[in-house]
Amino acid sequence: MYKILLLTDYSDASRQAIVYTQQLFADTPVDFCLLNAFPVEAEVAYGLSYTAINYWQLAQDSIVELRQEVEKKSISEQHTFRIEVLPGGPINALEVQLSREPFDLVVVGATGSGISERLGSVATGVVRHATTNVLVVPATATAGQVEQVVLATDYQPATSALSFALLKDIVARKKAQLTLLHVEADRKAAPVAEETIRQYLLSNFAGIKIETATITDEDVLQGMNHYLDACRVDMLVMLPHHKSIWDVLLGNSLTRSIAYHPRVPLLTLYDRVVEPVQQEAPQEEYIPFLPL
Repeated sequence: MYKILLLTDYSDASRQAIVYTQQLFADTPVDFCLLNAFPVEAEVAYGLSYTAINYWQLAQDSIVELRQEVEKKSISEQHTFRIEVLPGGPINALEVQLSREPFDLVVVGATGSGISERLGSVATGVVRHATTNVLVVPATATAGQVEQVVLATDYQPATSALSFALLKDIVARKKAQLTLLHVEADRKAAPVAEETIRQYLLSNFAGIKIETATITDEDVLQGMNHYLDACRVDMLVMLPHHKSIWDVLLGNSLTRSIAYHPRVPLLTLYDRVVEPVQQEAPQEEYIPFLPL
């Protein structure tokens, strides 16, 4: 059973993200947790002064109402729903909840309406701070068939093949086509090394419909957008490299740029560190891949 954390602010974007995720896992047992962050400072609303206690009660009432709505529209008897409200901003609430219990996936809706890409949005903050996989669902996304999944790769190493377990499951369950997309802007690896890693990736996804695509562009983001323009993509997958704050401020994070205004649902995979064991782990548990 998967455990999935659904962030909600009751907006149309967050509601759409919930519907999309339910459909994506319609054939799978899932324990969903609806999480809402509420403000802690006193505010004035409708002529009344609300303290944190009042906000907590309002938040509780709202999340209960949302759960009832979601359960009523649930498309699978294999899905269960629970609720959580936490004080503060959404990123702080996310970190608190993840420190309490592990989740396989965090889901957030995105509108691309942040002040600026450098300052970011809730979606970019979730991708940066979540210690698990993240699904960013654009407000324009519609629930339906997931037939074409694109995994962006630069054929560089990742920590563990376990990082790709969720992707492999989604592609297998949906019987989707998986494409390894490489945008060649500047060469950082020798062709022989790239081919070795490519073959390793292909063998790791054995049994899944898979193909590779390489395009050349002077800018990686521009190249990916050109690919999205030309080809059908139902889900884009990346494995982010958690860059320093200076990289973020300078706009050097490709994943952040895409998560800020996603054109299609974006799945970011968390590169899990495998704890050392006494005996050498089987080689198939480790796989080279790109931290984008």
